[in-house]
Amino acid sequence: MQLLKLKVVLAAISATAFSVDMGEIQSKLDSELLWGTYRPNLYFGTRPRVPNSLLSGLIWFGLDDQRNWQKTRHSCELGDNLSEYGYSRHNGRDFGEQKMVDTDQGVEITSTFIKIPGSGGGSWAVRFTGATQNVQGASLAYYFGLEGNGTMSMTITKRMARITGQTPDLGRFRIRIVPAKNNTSPPLHPALESVVGVPAPVKISGVGMSVPHIWKAKDQFQDKIFKQARMQAGNILQQTGGQGPLTGSVLFQLENEGLKDPDSNLFFAQMMVHGDFAFDVIYERIGDDAIKSRDIAAIASNRRKDFDRRFEDVFGLQAKGFSNDQVEMAQKAISSLIGGIGYFHGSSLVSNEPKPEYGEAELTSEPELTKPYSLFAGVPSRPFFPRGFLWDEGFHLLLLSRWDVDLSMDIIRSWYGAMDNNGWIAREQILGEEARSKVPVEFQVQYPNFANPPTLLFAVKALVERLEPSSMMGMADQLAQVYSEQGQRDAETEQTLIREYLLDLLLKSQRQLEFFTSTQTGEPLPGSTRRGYRWRGRTPDHTLTSGIDDYPRARPPSVRELHVDLLAWVTYMLTVHAELSAYIGKELNQTKDQTLEENLQLLDELHWNQEKNMYCDRTVRIRDDFDELEDDESEAEEAVYVCHKGYISLFPMLLGLLPPDSEKLGYILDMIEDPDELWTEYGIRSLSKSDEFYAQDRIENKLIASTANCAPT
Repeated sequence: MQLLKLKVVLAAISATAFSVDMGEIQSKLDSELLWGTYRPNLYFGTRPRVPNSLLSGLIWFGLDDQRNWQKTRHSCELGDNLSEYGYSRHNGRDFGEQKMVDTDQGVEITSTFIKIPGSGGGSWAVRFTGATQNVQGASLAYYFGLEGNGTMSMTITKRMARITGQTPDLGRFRIRIVPAKNNTSPPLHPALESVVGVPAPVKISGVGMSVPHIWKAKDQFQDKIFKQARMQAGNILQQTGGQGPLTGSVLFQLENEGLKDPDSNLFFAQMMVHGDFAFDVIYERIGDDAIKSRDIAAIASNRRKDFDRRFEDVFGLQAKGFSNDQVEMAQKAISSLIGGIGYFHGSSLVSNEPKPEYGEAELTSEPELTKPYSLFAGVPSRPFFPRGFLWDEGFHLLLLSRWDVDLSMDIIRSWYGAMDNNGWIAREQILGEEARSKVPVEFQVQYPNFANPPTLLFAVKALVERLEPSSMMGMADQLAQVYSEQGQRDAETEQTLIREYLLDLLLKSQRQLEFFTSTQTGEPLPGSTRRGYRWRGRTPDHTLTSGIDDYPRARPPSVRELHVDLLAWVTYMLTVHAELSAYIGKELNQTKDQTLEENLQLLDELHWNQEKNMYCDRTVRIRDDFDELEDDESEAEEAVYVCHKGYISLFPMLLGLLPPDSEKLGYILDMIEDPDELWTEYGIRSLSKSDEFYAQDRIENKLIASTANCAPT
């Protein structure tokens, strides 16, 4: 029934008269999404979706302890122990706000980001408001750094910092960093008023420097203030007979330097604040309308109301009876997801050879850096995994595609753009030195024989399911985005965009399918000629490539294993791929083992355990009763089931591969609803409570993983 519905939908789309220029549509989308909070590894940072371009970020530290400069906040770090950070509202387009509570440093900061449409990506602004909750106050700094070609210069006045510059991709731009008029500087200790060389309190100061790596801005900032603090401390102690005092606001205040140096490509604007504070950062493309500080609050207020209204229109939580606190929690959940979207560019470290397994010869060649490429993707964790993960992205997009179809389509397009000629997509996208700095060396190399579940197809299938002809106009109305002068595109444009997208996706999906069938096949079991599938990348305790990292598998590991979840994934790919192929009339290059019907039969033949009434992995072992002296060696091996009730045994059902009248479905549902097996009030256990490995110190099997609990059926 589901496949038939898809055929009807695509046929209806096919019958539409298409007159929209797809290149123009994509160009408008690229402009709309050019700028954003696309540095999710930072507490706050912006960049354009352009490689080697203009980066910006926020830096702060408290002044009570002179050692706090060593704990300068910049990138999201678990060790910073922030009480709170993360977006409370973020629409993925032109508005996002978050609160950062740094109790250890005595600072609270709220960032409110807005964007204004215009040529070449438009203009944007962010307002920072907050308060210090300590004695001495805090040092706040905002920086802009230019990678690649271009020029910048900075001027400092009593009221603001100004930066002007140009790059080949962004054109000419101007930037203002404007402290609020009522900002208060930390008080100067009376004993320091007569000390020569102690800087007078100022609202803003700046420094420019020439550096090779903008992503190391925090290191450059710390190096600068440390050298200055050491020099200032010596001056104060000399003039006061060693009495001081050495206060942070005096030691660490930058003096204007390097602002007009033509080689400077990194500029910091610093503000020493005490009590309540605010400052604006405004980026404008020259030629577009200026953003006035006095308008930021009103624009943000309207965007906030629009977000709340649209959130209710899309998800309807208030109408369903959820409380205000529950709605707020849900808004934070999707906003944190959207605030975790980033643009990444750089080289990936890839092996030229498959990684050896189980006693095979070690690799003889060193891994090499690929040519630089870009990825637009969400991250699973801003502090711990601030990079793209293929497995996680499909689950991200299940939610994101309900909120913003175009944004999710652009992310899918970007992931498939990272595919090589063999159909391989690295499961972990560690692009560039900044990304590699967060990853232990032993995990940096990506191997071309390591697959990862094709969860991107979740979002594709969910998208198609929302394309019923009767709902097409409603879907276009819901989007309310950028494809017409009125800020909203029509149904014809929406249909055209999605149809062209699906046509392009088919070719890439087929290439990915061919990668799975050529690299992940397993060996036939004894007495059989039928081949299943086996995840490469197994270790005794983990199968990271499967996405279910430490789910119990065969012990010991063997190249003779067959994994039920991988066969289910390949079959799931076929269900989506076959229907798209039928729609455009493209013949699949299939062998017998690649046909959908064959794979459905293979799931039962290889993996259904009649005795335990469940799907299981398989492996090969030496028979217990084998006698080396008397028995034929060809009969030494036997195929056995590796059964652990949990997510792996549910995959054929989770991926919608079982027909509603399957008798196996009843056994699976019985397992799920049994509280002694998988059922809890909070979701399905990843591993049965009765399993010998349950609740051991492992990654996945003691958790109720949100991914499998939201998998589509």
